[in-house]
Amino acid sequence: MEADQIAAKQVLEPAKLIRPADILVHIEEYAITHGLYGWWFDDSLPEVPSGGCREFDGKHLLYIGIAPPKDRPIRPGSATPVKRRLWRNHLRGSVRSSTLRLSLAALLKDQLCFDFYRDARGRVRMAKDHEEQLTTWIEEHAGISVVHHDAPWQLEEALVRNGPPLPLNLSMSGHPFKPTLSALRKALGRD
Repeated sequence: MEADQIAAKQVLEPAKLIRPADILVHIEEYAITHGLYGWWFDDSLPEVPSGGCREFDGKHLLYIGIAPPKDRPIRPGSATPVKRRLWRNHLRGSVRSSTLRLSLAALLKDQLCFDFYRDARGRVRMAKDHEEQLTTWIEEHAGISVVHHDAPWQLEEALVRNGPPLPLNLSMSGHPFKPTLSALRKALGRD
């Protein structure tokens, strides 16, 4: 239990926020393979209610995630779960591979003039140049807190359900912004 409290504190009350461009170096330096991470954003998402959210270094903690998920096996020889999730999905992925990217894209649709479409299976997509634009926006407006934890799903559920407000978390969240964010995401590529 004490280890969980220490890990939670490192995500909720970090000594510093890691710039997205520096996250791979940080993960390697601290040997983080499994873990819990927090995404902190500046005031560039005015529609997102940040009242009551943790604040640090001019940014608010709006989302918490984990790697790996509880039910996903780790493949030998592949990138570590935290590296894969943060770098390949959230920072360099697509709106299809990251719920965080999809939420951000929905919130920034008008501001950044994003266009969306649905593929043959009905999944939301954006053009590659719009994905790159979203990546640039994230690099300019976000910070990350991350900590190693062997069973991060145990901690995630407690923090999303009983921790500080996390308006960009949809799963397990009872945040009042959830219906608004869900509707924005659902409308993408349908006009």
